[in-house]
Amino acid sequence: MLQTSSATRTTDANVTPAETPEGRGPARPRLPWLRRVVDAAGRAVPVTALTLAVAVVVTMILELVHVRTDPWIPPLERVAMWRTDQLALEVLVVWAAVVLIHAVVGRLWLTALLSVAVGGVIAFADYQKMLMRGEPLYPTDIEYLGEAGLLLQSIGVAPGLVLAGLAALALAAVAVALLLRRRRRRSGGPRRARLTPRERLRALAPRAAAGLLAVGMLATAGAFNEDGNPLRALWERSGPTWARWNQVENYAENGFVSGVLYNMPGTAMERPDGYTEAAMREVTEKYAAVAARTNASRDAGALADTNVVVVLSESFTDPTRLSGLELSEDPIPFTRALMAQTPSGRMLSSDYGGGTANVEFEVLTGMSLSNFREQMHTPYQMLVPYEEDFPSLLRSVGTDHAAVAIHPYQRSFYRRDEVYETFGFERAAFEDDMADAERVEDNPFISDAGTFTRVVDELEASQDPMVVNVVTMQNHRPYDGKYDDPIEVEGALPPVDRRNVGQYLRGLRYSDEAVEQLVTDLQALDERTIVLFYGDHSPAIWSNQIWNRNPGQTMYETPWFVWANFETAPVDPPGELLGPNQLLGQLLTAANAPVTPYDALLAQIAEEVPAAERGIMLDPQGREITAADLSPRARELLEDYRLVQYDLAVGEGWAEDELYQVPPAS
Repeated sequence: MLQTSSATRTTDANVTPAETPEGRGPARPRLPWLRRVVDAAGRAVPVTALTLAVAVVVTMILELVHVRTDPWIPPLERVAMWRTDQLALEVLVVWAAVVLIHAVVGRLWLTALLSVAVGGVIAFADYQKMLMRGEPLYPTDIEYLGEAGLLLQSIGVAPGLVLAGLAALALAAVAVALLLRRRRRRSGGPRRARLTPRERLRALAPRAAAGLLAVGMLATAGAFNEDGNPLRALWERSGPTWARWNQVENYAENGFVSGVLYNMPGTAMERPDGYTEAAMREVTEKYAAVAARTNASRDAGALADTNVVVVLSESFTDPTRLSGLELSEDPIPFTRALMAQTPSGRMLSSDYGGGTANVEFEVLTGMSLSNFREQMHTPYQMLVPYEEDFPSLLRSVGTDHAAVAIHPYQRSFYRRDEVYETFGFERAAFEDDMADAERVEDNPFISDAGTFTRVVDELEASQDPMVVNVVTMQNHRPYDGKYDDPIEVEGALPPVDRRNVGQYLRGLRYSDEAVEQLVTDLQALDERTIVLFYGDHSPAIWSNQIWNRNPGQTMYETPWFVWANFETAPVDPPGELLGPNQLLGQLLTAANAPVTPYDALLAQIAEEVPAAERGIMLDPQGREITAADLSPRARELLEDYRLVQYDLAVGEGWAEDELYQVPPAS
């Protein structure tokens, strides 16, 4: 018996995997590491398939927003034009984001819910921006999440409603999780065994590895526009048709994800050919000579004891210039009369319905956005805050002045608190510094009148001459419901648009009255003061019918004027339309103030190309021209301008001091 038992035990101990007793199933490999690899591979297959499926769904959600972008191409034709290889690359990038979410949350159903929700929010934001601004969502727009209240107000959604919706989604997610757990318990399904720390670490390892790979992919995507980027090289092989001049077309042609990657932050400006220290010395000497000739007839001390006030009036336009409208009253009678008596004209805005900070940047720096790379959409967010200092109008007019910026809204909007400090402003006043400022009727924004009161108070309180940069907020969208007596309007407008337009026009009337009061107050001020006033852009309220009746640059025109409480020198604006970067030169001329080599360069450019924004150049008669139409002199000036802007904005700064130094008259 003992021998039989011993033999039996010996036989059992030597059973090979092929000889596994019946009822025990196939034997697993003896090697533990191999068994773990097999188990991990078995678990990875459904996770991979499901996360990939979610990525495909999210990509389709994002892509469909731009299917109806082009009215000439039906949506189904647009879908048929999608390129499979490029779409696969877009799915790959989205998949990396989905995998990262799964690596963090560890649940497939929750990963799918979060991924689709985030994709839906992005698609909705993209749609709303297309609706309001006529441009797609850019990566840098993530900065606006800090201004979510204003964004929601702009589309007519109460922030409380959004918070309630998010809370409802969170409760729904918790309810689904509890329901799934209850059903699993009732069905008698296996409960998860408690894992030891070592087992838990082993279980997390595949997720962590996948998460690290996803982070690597997304980091590569974030550097899409840097030289040598492997993802960009792969993308180029798919044959994208980048539309540098039109980002709406760019997104529609190449897809939302492709458009986002193309607009990832990168180098602000490409290095111009011939950029050397010697070349910058030559350019500086050339325009220093021009400035010296100009200064021969200028007053060297014109601005020494003069306040300089620069006013950007939010959405200030002249709607009476638009065809297809009949207004019951003129919304800006005082401004119109003032413009007839002072240096004035029309400005070509770089944007429609938004982009205030871009226009302000061009006015304050004299730099044109057309010289930057297409991806440099907002220098206030993408360039200026990362510099220790950045040349601005203070170099030309305010070296001995106290410098203050006034913006009656949140200090972080467009990162203005950082930008103004980098520009050299000693301090800035924002909404929280103006709590008691006046508001008009039901308009939640501080009024132009209240803002201008702060300007006058600053001037009266200062013992030194000042430079005051002002950005108003009164006429910022939304417009509906602000005023009890909107100006009546007839013409090519749907009923809903008439209501918004009437409210906007009443806001303009209040702005016009505020300008009149500002002029009255400054006229009585016992200090020399000169004002540059301009509108930044048209509001995004005009119907397609109005657009069709006002072709060309009409919808991008805004008024500007220079006024002073002393006699100004005659000004002959160099063109029918001026770019924002040319406005400061009109103030210097009106004040009969001396110019720097940089100012002289801008003035020379204005004689040939007075307005140049992305995708458009105008001649002095306001006619659109191309590079082929430029004279040799214009080409030389624009090449010099590009060298100068590169040197000042992102280059070595070889000529910065000399470009802002006023040369003696000759």
